[in-house]
Amino acid sequence: MYDKKLTYIVKKILEDSPHNHFKIKEIAKAVGIRKHKYKDLIDTLFKLSKDKEINQKNRKYFAIKVKKSKNIIGTFDATSLARNKSFAFVKAEPDDIFISSEDTLNAYHNDTVEVDVEYQRNGKKHGIITKVVKRANDKLIGTLQEYHGKHYIIPDNSRIHTNFEVINIATALSGEKVVLAVTNWGSRDYYKLPAGNILEVLGKAGNPDVEVLSVIRQYDLPLDFPQNVLNELDGLSDEIHSDVISSRKDLRNLLTFTIDPSSAKDFDDAISLIKDKKGFTLYVHIADVAHYIGLKSKLFEEATKRGNSYYFPKKVIPMLPEKISNKICSLRPFEDKLTLTVQTRYNDYFKLISQSVYESVICSNARFNYEEIDDFFDDKKEFEPEITETLKLMRKLSTVLTQNRVKCGYLRLNIPETIFIFDDEGHVIDLERSKETDSHKMIENFMLVANEFIAKELSNGKTIYRNHEKPDTERLLKLKEEVTSYNLNMDMQQNYSFLLQDLLNQLPDANYHRVFDRKILRSMKKAKYSVENLGHFGLAMKFYTHFTSPIRRISDLIIHHQIKNKLNSKQTPFSSSHLFQLAKSATEREVIADESEREVDLKNKTIFMKKKVGEEFDAIIIAVRNNSLIIELDKYPVTGIISISSLKDDHYEYFPQLSRIIGRRTGKTYKLADLLKVLLSSVDNEINFKML
Repeated sequence: MYDKKLTYIVKKILEDSPHNHFKIKEIAKAVGIRKHKYKDLIDTLFKLSKDKEINQKNRKYFAIKVKKSKNIIGTFDATSLARNKSFAFVKAEPDDIFISSEDTLNAYHNDTVEVDVEYQRNGKKHGIITKVVKRANDKLIGTLQEYHGKHYIIPDNSRIHTNFEVINIATALSGEKVVLAVTNWGSRDYYKLPAGNILEVLGKAGNPDVEVLSVIRQYDLPLDFPQNVLNELDGLSDEIHSDVISSRKDLRNLLTFTIDPSSAKDFDDAISLIKDKKGFTLYVHIADVAHYIGLKSKLFEEATKRGNSYYFPKKVIPMLPEKISNKICSLRPFEDKLTLTVQTRYNDYFKLISQSVYESVICSNARFNYEEIDDFFDDKKEFEPEITETLKLMRKLSTVLTQNRVKCGYLRLNIPETIFIFDDEGHVIDLERSKETDSHKMIENFMLVANEFIAKELSNGKTIYRNHEKPDTERLLKLKEEVTSYNLNMDMQQNYSFLLQDLLNQLPDANYHRVFDRKILRSMKKAKYSVENLGHFGLAMKFYTHFTSPIRRISDLIIHHQIKNKLNSKQTPFSSSHLFQLAKSATEREVIADESEREVDLKNKTIFMKKKVGEEFDAIIIAVRNNSLIIELDKYPVTGIISISSLKDDHYEYFPQLSRIIGRRTGKTYKLADLLKVLLSSVDNEINFKML
């Protein structure tokens, strides 16, 4: 029988010896295969040669030689260079290309580059950058510093691997955060730094507001709406005409409420649940933003450019102007609002009977936050009888939905976000971890019900799906190799969803979850938008899209226009090529949102931890590298590094397959999930600790 694991091992053996031809017996010996698996090896070799993944001649097998490839276009990833490694990568299809530092030309992180592939070794393509096709940015954000009479910019972006020389500092002072317009990109061959002129002074480095502004400038995020977009708001009213109401299903007498974070200002989803003699009916009401924003409007055009809202601590850059996001379309209590409602009927045992979607009008009875609902679930808070009964039924339905999803292979990873606590002057005074509570799970479950149904409704035509492809076998094999040394098992013959579920269930305690939930997440692919339906691996769904947040995501607004056209017996308003471009753009803007939000979080954490230098903490090892231990503090959701060179009691050797370091003389071991006492020694580009 063909064996995926054998495929990976055999190809690696042949690629590592590209000039050798192997008999089956020689491959079997190199693999270390047992007699009962010998036929599997023969079947695997037959399939690999048939599929032209390896060569076969005269009953000998050998690797397919990689021809020297020219003019491959890809994206330069300088993460390794920025960490003082001697190499980088170019992200290209179908494989990333390894680039030695001396072959990077003068490319910088995320630049589009042209590459010649020279050869392949150990399964990796090695190449040379021959041309920078397009710069990711022609502006740079950083801190101005003076050194021996010259001025330099220390880039904020940790993946920019050199400093930049400043030709004209304008009015800037050393220690200020500035925007640099790059005028030349330097030369590695001639040891010439890139250089430019200061375009804008943002303020004193370290000021929280200045740091957020620097990220906004770095990612070129739009702070203001163009005037022609704002002009369209004049024609929008929050009054709903009677003829609009009469054309919709009137649900204003239905008990309805919203549950959101306490800081939320835009409420785009509300829920209702009723019980009758035949069972339960769940209503998920989503703000009908598409009613107000036409496809040919400047508002839609601007929303497409932004792609989504950007959420930073204390600051939001919205996808839509406040008049729409916080007023007209926000499902505020005691106000009539236009919505699209997904109605789901269950029997008494919460088995799904039927679903439908329609245009509606609602009037929310209350606005709740997650904390209030959790207090109610913990018997710490009371509501009026009708709301009390409804919330109890909702919690029961949510529990059943979770159980059903887990049976299908749903993966629930515990990776908390950071909650920043600010004082009145805007300085971070504390950090907390978010908690996934019953109220969060309930809202998530109900939104999943709506998103899955809408994806099925639109699946007979062209639409945008939210895909999460299943993990590559190679990455899971690497994960298996790593976790096996921690007495954790992975049966690769299992369905991958249940394989990872089983791995999660094996984790003995919360500390293991802190480490291995992240490992599992990194072994999987990233979710993205596509016109092709590839299913959602993490949610264990064959059909999935985003429908429930049209105020803050362009993907959802597009889906709203499609479903409204279908309800009104009209053709989809988007061509296939247009949908393809919209899906691609939505994915790209989401990546920018994730990176910029992560950047702001890191800045806030760095500023906060600078005040803690010299303090001692309890910590856990979450990753092991060849030159450092990566730790996370117990008290705060902060990660940092312990340099292996700072461990003076022994000379430590790195074992990557085992994710640990071992002292040569003492045998002392540091491995994942080990608990440590550490001292915060310094905070610069990294948060540095020493072992106690």
